[in-house]
Amino acid sequence: MKSIDPLLGRKFDRDHYHCVHFLIDAGKHLFNYDFSQCFLGLTGSLNTTLSPTKDSMTKGELVEHPTDATIILMTKLDNTHHVGLYYCGRVLHLSEVGTRFEALRSIKRQYKKVKFYDVKDFSQRA
Repeated sequence: MKSIDPLLGRKFDRDHYHCVHFLIDAGKHLFNYDFSQCFLGLTGSLNTTLSPTKDSMTKGELVEHPTDATIILMTKLDNTHHVGLYYCGRVLHLSEVGTRFEALRSIKRQYKKVKFYDVKDFSQRA
């Protein structure tokens, strides 16, 4: 198990560093895997119409239960979307208040929809 400590000080910025950027950095740090290919065109400002949705995720396959490195797609009550990464039984994500490492049951209480996506070429790695 790799430490998440290097990811804890990250600061949310709508224009330059949001949940998609964080997920990509977390994937590189924790799994030596570049998830950016799953979010093509989604690293711009959140002030535009940018939104990480199931349609914008290229290479993600919907699964019933998460495992390490599963992408968690969350939908808020206002229908905006958010992403996180499943790691060690919890969801690691960047919100407006900073880095969060929360239990899945807590995430399910905060968001109206929570879906799990595995990346095919990640799961096929040896």
